[in-house]
Amino acid sequence: MKKFNKLTSALVVMAALGVAVAPVSAAVQPNMAKVEERKARKTQIVGERVGKTLVKAYELYNADQLDEAIAVLLDTKSSNEFDMATLNRFLGNLYATKDEKQAVKYLTLAVKPDQLTFNDQAGTMKLLADMLLQDKQYQKAIKAYEDWIMFTGEQSSDAYMRIANAYHLMAQYDKVVPAADDAIRFSAKPESNHYLLKMGALYELKRYKDLVAHSEIMVQIFPENKQFWVYLGNFYTLTEDYAKSLSTLQMAYSQGYLEKDSEVRMLAQMYANNNVPYKAATVMEKHMKEGLVKKDKNNVTFIASNYQSAREFARAAEYYGELAKMTNDADAYRRQGSAYVSVQKYNEAIAAFDKALSLNVEKPSTVYMSLVDAYFNQKKYKEAYAALMNAKKDPAMSRQVRSWESYIKDKAKQKGITL
Repeated sequence: MKKFNKLTSALVVMAALGVAVAPVSAAVQPNMAKVEERKARKTQIVGERVGKTLVKAYELYNADQLDEAIAVLLDTKSSNEFDMATLNRFLGNLYATKDEKQAVKYLTLAVKPDQLTFNDQAGTMKLLADMLLQDKQYQKAIKAYEDWIMFTGEQSSDAYMRIANAYHLMAQYDKVVPAADDAIRFSAKPESNHYLLKMGALYELKRYKDLVAHSEIMVQIFPENKQFWVYLGNFYTLTEDYAKSLSTLQMAYSQGYLEKDSEVRMLAQMYANNNVPYKAATVMEKHMKEGLVKKDKNNVTFIASNYQSAREFARAAEYYGELAKMTNDADAYRRQGSAYVSVQKYNEAIAAFDKALSLNVEKPSTVYMSLVDAYFNQKKYKEAYAALMNAKKDPAMSRQVRSWESYIKDKAKQKGITL
């Protein structure tokens, strides 16, 4: 990580060390004195009749006779709140394996009187919250998880994560962030899913500066996660920090983290955006030859134009030629010819210009003017003059034609050439 342009703000350092950086107060603040009272309350025992029913239902359940076990429980009633809460708890647990709505019904009946033992009440409340979430009753699920935290006094990372997920599923992204923060803060160790959920919410909220800061933390805490580097490189572009985008993607690339066509193309594009056209072209070229990047019109054009910008004209001409073969495009031949002129390969340039003209290139007068240059540099004044006369047909070229016409005539006269 030393090569990376370190993003070590105080926030990043604390996060990397596992120090809490979220606000001091969690979303839910249990009364711990009341929690201790609940834990200390007297344990009750079900009545004999209900006890026998529970044993029978449990035996049927163990024999894979779920419906029969449920029927036995449904047939049993009691005037005792604890007994009924226990029956409903068992029913809720059985229904949880087959019918979410029925599970919610009986689990709700089980927890409502608050008669179960502390552990049974806590477990039932948690299962109820899970069933509500599974049944897409998101707002009720959030309330149920908060009730469970208040009851148990347990600041559970998992519960806050589920609350955050429920808000996410309701597209209430502003509420996802603080819940995800609590999930992160109360986790025994960093969990990537917690960070991803917050990242997604910040993106949806278009809080791009916060998104970048959060993603910087993610790559510090999870440096081995390849995708997080790609995310960060992408997110820098949202704040138009293209230099940091490039440095991040370079680091990811050097570690072998860019494995997809889109990721390599993003790196190449960042080189281009940061005025490093040679690297833009060579990165794309390397991976196109290896087969990772598709050899198509757009990618070949990218390589050619970036070699052109890097003044690697011979290589630009090669790729414009590739493009021309792929597309039979007149402009590709024109560009190839211009690149050849730059390296004084005039015969190759003339062939490319002629091909462009044969394909009815747009603005042929500009191609004729390029032919003038190529022929003149070969001292082929007659051919240069003929090309100039074709260019002269375009009134927009009159000024350039005038400056060349007398010059070519003079040179031809000196050499005794009749135009």
